[in-house]
Amino acid sequence: MDPFTPAPRSRWRRGVYAAGLVIPFTASQLWALLVLLRLAPLDGLVGQAFVLVLLGSVAAIWAGWRWAWRLGRDRDLKPEPAPKTRIST
Repeated sequence: MDPFTPAPRSRWRRGVYAAGLVIPFTASQLWALLVLLRLAPLDGLVGQAFVLVLLGSVAAIWAGWRWAWRLGRDRDLKPEPAPKTRIST
């Protein structure tokens, strides 16, 4: 048995690794938003800044879960070939 053979890459392991990174990140983002929502007055510029922070957090959480989904997906399947298009002459 060759000691330098790479370990088999399991979809399950990649998915657990990704979820292990994304779940705490999501929890911390939600906790920070709840703290800001509870402590900050939402009038004027602070309210506008909160909306920007909220949108940034939503985008970051979406990107993290998208990454986790793609990492845990089965890549062993061959992609379908692109449809051939006819060029009219």
